[in-house]
Amino acid sequence: MHPKIFTILVSSIIFFIVVDSIRRQKMTFKYSIFWLGTCFLALVLGINDRILARMSELAGFSLPSNFIFFLLLAFFIVLSFLLTIYVNEQNTRTETLAQAVALLEHKLNQTLQNPEDKKIEPAKK
Repeated sequence: MHPKIFTILVSSIIFFIVVDSIRRQKMTFKYSIFWLGTCFLALVLGINDRILARMSELAGFSLPSNFIFFLLLAFFIVLSFLLTIYVNEQNTRTETLAQAVALLEHKLNQTLQNPEDKKIEPAKK
């Protein structure tokens, strides 16, 4: 199979998998933008290899294949960064949730110990 056809085929398959994941709500649009952009870039570079040759020349690479490897490395570094941000956001949410549950348990224990003294108030945000 010709590399140009293979690139277009693989990029199209990944594009449709990402769109289907968005449709089935397995992936949010916020996190799929990176994948959709990468698929679009691969399609453009796969269709017009002169753009790839020109970009690799401007970046100082002697061979377009070396530039492709560089782009793949950059892709994985950015992906790693985005996943790190996502994990940190989830960690913060988990800590906040654990603190809210602990406060509710404390209020419940106080209420159960002194039922006539305390009234349960709604949690403040």
